[in-house]
Amino acid sequence: MLKKDFNNILIIKPSSIGDVIHALPFLKTIRGRYPEAAISWLINRGIDEIIRDNPNLDEVILFERKRWGGFDDIGYKFKGLAEFIRELRHKRFDLVIDLQGLFRSGIITYLSGADYRIGFANAREFSPIFYNYKVSHPPIEMHAVDRYLLIAKELGADISKKDFKIIIPEKEKKYASSLISMIKKRPLIAINPSARWETKMWPLKKYAELVDTIAAKLKAQPVLIGSKEDEVRVNEVVSMTRSKPLNLSGKTSLLQLSAFLKKTDLLITNDSAPMHIAAAVGKPVVAIFGPTRPVRTGPYGNGHVVLQSDLPCVNCLKKRCNDLKCMEAVTVDDVLTAVKGIFKNKK
Repeated sequence: MLKKDFNNILIIKPSSIGDVIHALPFLKTIRGRYPEAAISWLINRGIDEIIRDNPNLDEVILFERKRWGGFDDIGYKFKGLAEFIRELRHKRFDLVIDLQGLFRSGIITYLSGADYRIGFANAREFSPIFYNYKVSHPPIEMHAVDRYLLIAKELGADISKKDFKIIIPEKEKKYASSLISMIKKRPLIAINPSARWETKMWPLKKYAELVDTIAAKLKAQPVLIGSKEDEVRVNEVVSMTRSKPLNLSGKTSLLQLSAFLKKTDLLITNDSAPMHIAAAVGKPVVAIFGPTRPVRTGPYGNGHVVLQSDLPCVNCLKKRCNDLKCMEAVTVDDVLTAVKGIFKNKK
């Protein structure tokens, strides 16, 4: 255990949305361990609103990937990085914690100039070579939330409580309430048919069938959600339905979506950012999994249901596949049964 006080701490966790949400309990425990320290978080522009106004955080440092030419197969392009590093070193961090565990985050950790640079001993892309204090990971699979907390425990923090604090301003709450006011029917079931990987996506035709089944058999109100990038996919689902559900894709920011999901009764989703947001704001989730591992990145906490086939190819972690039989194997009836089970347990 590293028993030392620190005054100026940097957390490096630039992406993705789900991973940032998984790191929120870590932030809370670090604040508890170092109540008087200045704590900063390096994060990608565009998802920083998730941690804005968090009372456990003193500063948000935006990570401008486009400013340096991005990340390709060769590696990180260092154009413009020198200026950023000078700014970072000027802040004189005495502890830098790399939760991202990639080459680019590792080298930023090293170049920060901090005396203590901490990350996981088994992190990817040779990033451990940049740390001078490494935390071992037990040889078992564990959720990302609990994995991050291993570092907090090594620093002497109390990790017994897990607080997913997302600060939602009144403006976003009012916007979500205005959306809810358009909906007269209950229960209110949010549905997210998109994901970052094509292999994580349950077939659109099944989502369309599910929407109509929910409306007819459960007498519930299905509401489709998604980002601007998801609009084409969501619109296609709507076009295949008879019930014509409310379509909110592209109509909410991350915080507005958080406020909206908090007012719903349940979310049905692929393995995606909305899944983690819903779990963080305390709403039950029915999550459809294929190539990814629920034990590592499933909806965190109690009251959720994960649906995944028992095919031997599941958990392959492939972003592309010519045969998505693992996703096809999950049926509309499977999802409907899970939804009914959650509602029954809530009574």
